[in-house]
Amino acid sequence: MGTHFDAPSHFSKTGWRLHEVPIDKMMGPGVVVDVKSKAAKNRDYAVSVDDLLKWESKYGRIPDKAVVVMNSGWDRYWGNVNLAFGTDMFNDTMSYHFPGWHVDSVQWLITNRNINILGVDTPSTDPAQEHKYPVHVLASAHSIVMLESIANLDDIPASGAMIYAPVAKYYEGSGAPVRVFASVNDDVSSSNKFQTNVLTFTLVIAPIIFR
Repeated sequence: MGTHFDAPSHFSKTGWRLHEVPIDKMMGPGVVVDVKSKAAKNRDYAVSVDDLLKWESKYGRIPDKAVVVMNSGWDRYWGNVNLAFGTDMFNDTMSYHFPGWHVDSVQWLITNRNINILGVDTPSTDPAQEHKYPVHVLASAHSIVMLESIANLDDIPASGAMIYAPVAKYYEGSGAPVRVFASVNDDVSSSNKFQTNVLTFTLVIAPIIFR
């Protein structure tokens, strides 16, 4: 169903449902962790703590209330279900192969940083072969929103953007399609005036009537 927003209630009985997620949990400074070369070699790659530490060594400490997303380059497979899910047997979930987050990395973020959102450009924040969904369970238990199937992550910097995911407030919902977008400040003149470019990172935009 395209780019998707998982509320904490998706895997937690006591977690926020869609209509309860605070607006300030739907946005934050963008942290884009590039693992494209690793995912190309291993379709089951899981983002490691070392990947996060390498990001910080280059860009500084992960900002407070960040939106931390994996860029595996997987959005190029969108539209081909066999490539996106890494299988020729789509009805067999045990055959799926695509990258995601390692649960140890998510625990590290929870223990050492303060993030709003965890995201991926694949169908799930858990790697396909993690059939008990430990990342979903852990993130939901700590009120972390999850975004799946984000597009066009190559179009924003690894650090410095703001990412937004303003999902519709479906009553009692645990998840929904979402239009994810980012704003990036570009220095467009020598007088330090800035222009904001707004970029969309959504694979499918659902028609929604707001009342």
